[in-house]
Amino acid sequence: MEGDIRACFDRVPHEKLIAEVARRIADGKILALIRRFLKSGLMERGKFAPTEEGTPQGGIASPLLANIYLHRFDEWYNQNYAAPDAKTQSSAYQRWLAQRKKGGAKAATQMYRYADDWIVLVRGTKQQAQAIKEECKTFLQEEMGLELSEEKTTITHVEDGFDFLGYRISRNNRPSDGHPVGMYIRPTDKGLKRTKLKIKQMTDSTTLNDDYLAKIQAMNALVRGWASYYRAVNPSKTFQLLDAYVWLRLRTWLAKKYKISPKQVRQRYMHRQKGPKGGRTEFAAQDAEGNWVWRYRATQTRLIEYRPTFKKSWPNPYLEKVQIEHYYLPTLKTQWTGYNEAPMYRTNRREALRRAQGRCERCGKETKLTAHHKHRVKRGKRKLEQADNRPEMLEAICWDCQVKEHRAENIYRNKMRAKK
Repeated sequence: MEGDIRACFDRVPHEKLIAEVARRIADGKILALIRRFLKSGLMERGKFAPTEEGTPQGGIASPLLANIYLHRFDEWYNQNYAAPDAKTQSSAYQRWLAQRKKGGAKAATQMYRYADDWIVLVRGTKQQAQAIKEECKTFLQEEMGLELSEEKTTITHVEDGFDFLGYRISRNNRPSDGHPVGMYIRPTDKGLKRTKLKIKQMTDSTTLNDDYLAKIQAMNALVRGWASYYRAVNPSKTFQLLDAYVWLRLRTWLAKKYKISPKQVRQRYMHRQKGPKGGRTEFAAQDAEGNWVWRYRATQTRLIEYRPTFKKSWPNPYLEKVQIEHYYLPTLKTQWTGYNEAPMYRTNRREALRRAQGRCERCGKETKLTAHHKHRVKRGKRKLEQADNRPEMLEAICWDCQVKEHRAENIYRNKMRAKK
């Protein structure tokens, strides 16, 4: 369920908001200052307009005050739908779990809110989701004086997907669709369209007098910033679409600016950039010091894992009832950087391949070989430096034997998972 509060910032009741702030702040001077801030009014086109309700958008304290007021909605949800703490209230948690198991009488829900944007994930029927929507609507209207927008508050199946905070979130159950099976998160079509519009405005006919170098630098800043925001999800296909659009707009802009053909644009303004697989031809310009400034591609952005494999879920620091353990996000220092940090493995790997003399140590076929650990360690149990990389524990096998080995390993792992 995608929730949308109609004109949230404009309809917050002042007296109820002050009462919510007073739950945490007892200083009367601060409360009086906030009241005067809310009642100060607005100047629009030289005319004064009194403010009887709402927090003025654009004000320095408006987002904070709106968030404080909507925290009451969070507390109401936790009292009615959230699961009891499994550690401090184990019996209540087991009862809650039994009532909300798949196909049960009640639906299991989870709410996520960022300012006035919020969603409720429901594991249940559409009728149960509709009932939760009506209860949220009633509470917001009667207790908080806010109105739920019927047009924008929609109930969608996760396989159809929904938008939240600039992300398109969906679940794919069929590998034939071209996506991996499981949750699939990518940039929204609206976000891509807005970025394309900015690129179009930067390369329209009114900008033909702009400098070529400054144009590349400005477009690089836009593409790099937008791509960095989505580097923790599944943005590859969207990045490819954006790169193709930027390339086409830049080529058209140069052709109009210098009144030349697209072929001449490629010959004059695209240069060979060194890189893997022989490099590539890319738009580039030289700065005053003679350094080349290349067009930045969104697909150059290094994607990151936003959740470590050793932790299944992140605790909510505002809603947890027990002390929260501190977790560290993965950084570039902890990511895999190749074999350069394990020189002993590289030496032993060469020795194992030299020992095989071009013949697979399992099937005896003469072909290209790869080094394989006889006894691999489980992820998270021991560090990489503690892996058994001795030459006698490495075997040189062909690609077919490598595939058979990992297929058998996956089958065994699935059997063990099924038994649990």
